[in-house]
Amino acid sequence: MAKKSVIISEYIITQEDSGSIMVHKIYDNVKSSLREAADAIGFVFDTNWTTRQFGSKLCKEYGDGKQAKIGEYVIRVKPDGGIESYRVYDNTKGALREINEKYDIFSLDEYSSWTTRQFGSKLIDVLTK
Repeated sequence: MAKKSVIISEYIITQEDSGSIMVHKIYDNVKSSLREAADAIGFVFDTNWTTRQFGSKLCKEYGDGKQAKIGEYVIRVKPDGGIESYRVYDNTKGALREINEKYDIFSLDEYSSWTTRQFGSKLIDVLTK
C-alpha cells in the first residue's frame, strides 16, 4: 500500500508503507519507450512500424501476445488494440537523481548523502506542496 506518492510529468514516485521507494515512468511517447525496450534487448525493428505494430510484435515475441516485460519495461496491448508502456526503475536512486536533475529540485550537496528512502520521501514532500 502506498504511504504517499506524487506524479510529476511522466514520473510517479511512491513511498510504500514499509518505507521503500518505487519510481515508475508512464510514457507520453509510447513509440519512444518501445525503441528503448527494443534497444535494451537488441530487438531489430522497422522504423516504419506503427506504434501498434511495434508493440504487438514485442508482446508476441517476449510475452503472451497481450503483455511483455522486457527488463524494466512493461508493454501492454489494450483492448482497443492501442499500446501502453511504462518503466519500473530497478535503480531507484538513479531514477530519483534523473527526476531531481530534470526539475532542478535539490543540489548534489544536499542529496548526495541521503539514502534512497530519504531522497524519495523528500522529493515527494517537495513536489506535493
